[in-house]
Amino acid sequence: MDRTPYTDRFELKSKPIAGSHDGWWPFRDPFDPSFRADVRRLMAEHKAEMDDPWCFGFFVDNELSWGGPTDLAGWTLESPADQAAKIEFLTRLESKYKQIGKLNAAWGTSYADWGALLKSTARPGKGADADLTEFTRVIANAYFGNIREEFKAAAPNKLYMGCRFAGRGPEFAVQTAALHCDIVSYNIYARSLDDFKLPVGVDKPVMIGEFHFGALDRGLFHPGLIKLANQEERGRAYVQYVTSALKHPNVVGVHWHQFGDQATTGRFDGEDFQVGFVDCCNTPYPETIAGIREVGYKLYEIRSGK
Repeated sequence: MDRTPYTDRFELKSKPIAGSHDGWWPFRDPFDPSFRADVRRLMAEHKAEMDDPWCFGFFVDNELSWGGPTDLAGWTLESPADQAAKIEFLTRLESKYKQIGKLNAAWGTSYADWGALLKSTARPGKGADADLTEFTRVIANAYFGNIREEFKAAAPNKLYMGCRFAGRGPEFAVQTAALHCDIVSYNIYARSLDDFKLPVGVDKPVMIGEFHFGALDRGLFHPGLIKLANQEERGRAYVQYVTSALKHPNVVGVHWHQFGDQATTGRFDGEDFQVGFVDCCNTPYPETIAGIREVGYKLYEIRSGK
C-alpha cells in the first residue's frame, strides 16, 4: 500500500582513484568533476523516492576501499598524473614546502622537480607518512562533504546515512563520516554487537547496513558469512543480534542482507548464500521468522530496558 518506511542506496560510478586497491570497491576521486556530477545524476534518478515521505534516507556507496591512515593519499601518488586528487595533493605540497629539495629532505626522496613527482607512480617511504596521513583525511573529508552538499541540496529532508563501512571501518574514516553524515552505517557480520564501539569522541546514530546468518541443513550449499549449525540456531542468532542492537545506545536500526536466498547458480560475482528470510521459491524459513517476531514484539521493552 506504499505505507511502509524504507531506505535505499546508490553507488557512485565517477572516476576512481586509480591506485585504490585493498579488495573492496574502488574509492572515487572526490576532487574529480565527475564526482559531484554523479551524485547529482543519481539523486535525479531517485527523485520519486526523494519526494516520497515514506523514504527516510539513503546510503551512498557500499564497502569502499579505505585502507589505513595513509593509504588514500598513498594510492593517489600511485595514480597517473591526470588524477585530480594527485594534482590537488601536489598543489598543497608545493604550498607547504615551496621547493622540491625541502620535500625531498623531509620524505627521504630524490625527485628532480615537482613535475617528476607528478609523473611518478611509486609510493614514497616512511618519511612521507605525516603528509600522507594529513591528505588521507583531506580526501575523506572531501568525499563525505561533497556528497552531503549535493545530497542535501536535492533532498534536504532525507537522512544521509553514510557509506556502509565493511566491518568496523578505519577510525579516521569513521571520525570524518561523523562530521557529515546524519547516520554512520556499517556492515557488521558477527553474532552480536555487544563489543561494538564508536571511536573516542564520536557520538552519532548508527545503522547496521548488512548482517545475516545461514545454515546448510536445508536449502542452498553456502551458509554466507556466519555459518550456523541449523535453522533453529539461525532463528536464535537473529534474536541475539537484534537484541544486542536494541541495547546499544547508538544503534538506531539493523538492515538484513538479504530478503531472499541467492540463486544456486550465483549472482554476478558468484555469491550464492542461504541467507534469506525466504528461499528461492519465496517460502519463509519459519525458524528465522519466529525469531524476527519474538524480538520484534518486544523491541520497545528491550530498548527501554524494562
